[in-house]
Amino acid sequence: MRRDWKYFLYIGLAFGLFLILKLLSPKKYDWTITYSHDDKNPYGAYALNELLPSIFSNDIRHSNKTVYETNDSFKTDTNILILASNFNGDEQDSKVLLRHVANGGNVFISAQYFGGNFADTVDIATYDYFFKGTDILSKRDTSSLRFANSKLDTMREFYYRRDNIHNYFSHFDSTRTTVIAKNDRNMPVTIRVTWGKGSFILNCTPLIFTNIYLLSRNNHEFVSTTLSYLPDAPLEWTEYYHMGRMEIGTPLRFVLSNESLRWAYYITIVSILIFMIFEMKRRQRIIPVIKPLANTTLEFVGTIGTLYYQSSEHKNIAEKKIHFLMDQIRTRYWMNAQNLDESFIQVLARKTGKDEELVRSLVKMIAMIQSRDQISASELIDFNKKIEKFNS
Repeated sequence: MRRDWKYFLYIGLAFGLFLILKLLSPKKYDWTITYSHDDKNPYGAYALNELLPSIFSNDIRHSNKTVYETNDSFKTDTNILILASNFNGDEQDSKVLLRHVANGGNVFISAQYFGGNFADTVDIATYDYFFKGTDILSKRDTSSLRFANSKLDTMREFYYRRDNIHNYFSHFDSTRTTVIAKNDRNMPVTIRVTWGKGSFILNCTPLIFTNIYLLSRNNHEFVSTTLSYLPDAPLEWTEYYHMGRMEIGTPLRFVLSNESLRWAYYITIVSILIFMIFEMKRRQRIIPVIKPLANTTLEFVGTIGTLYYQSSEHKNIAEKKIHFLMDQIRTRYWMNAQNLDESFIQVLARKTGKDEELVRSLVKMIAMIQSRDQISASELIDFNKKIEKFNS
């Protein structure tokens, strides 16, 4: 064990250098869209979570469960907040949301696409215009949103990247719907749908609620004004519809959920693996490698062929090549090679894809060899070339 101290020293130095580089390296942003309330990356929603207490004075709770699972914890006036790239509410979730709103609650959902039972019941549809139409190349990179409510400043615009806010509501029930905001093409992006005693506030540009836009210019005013359509009541923010349950499916979930313990666990595992690699070094006499017996079949065939050729057994060689060729035709193309007539030539040419004249020439030469007692060396060479051309 004493002679292995240098390996532990190397491992310690390597991990020490790794940790120093990790601490000194500049932080890299993760551009993954999460809409998570504790994510400070560009497309997280940490800034929104910090803004909410200035809009709602009541309790703000977060969960990674469906609205169906948390239904029993909702008060009558609870506001429900959902941010997701897609919201495809199933029948159970839709029933909970519709019943909650009908009893006086309010629901705010921001998603680029709405589908499933929820969209069918509320009668809404979204459309993506970004790659549609003939003006794709002439579109400006910057787009804007503005409020449509006459009680607000409808001329004030809030600017975003066009490729982040290119959806709009293409269909909704106008008898129960009010348009709250539109884009620079005068298309509705935020609507209010009344349902019983409450209402749904639906938005199809969820990226405006992320950190990168909320902290840019005065865009936080657009978000806070939009959210102010919800009454001042307890807020339930569920992240299930974009992030899932966020549960680690392993008994080590406590260790892996803590950054310090997670790094300690990884370093321990890697250290053990490196130690095992070093210990795999041989500690016994090297076992000599015995070469297996070589396959000399091809050499034997070559020797026999040379013997026949030197003995001028040209006819014998040719007959063996004919026998091998006929066996090849039977096994590969499933043809009876007994009658080498014109029909045989045409069928063989079609099956092999070879030129019919080449096949005819080969068959005629086979018939010539079989009809003679001896053939010359040049005829044997010519016959071999035809076989090679046929097999190429």
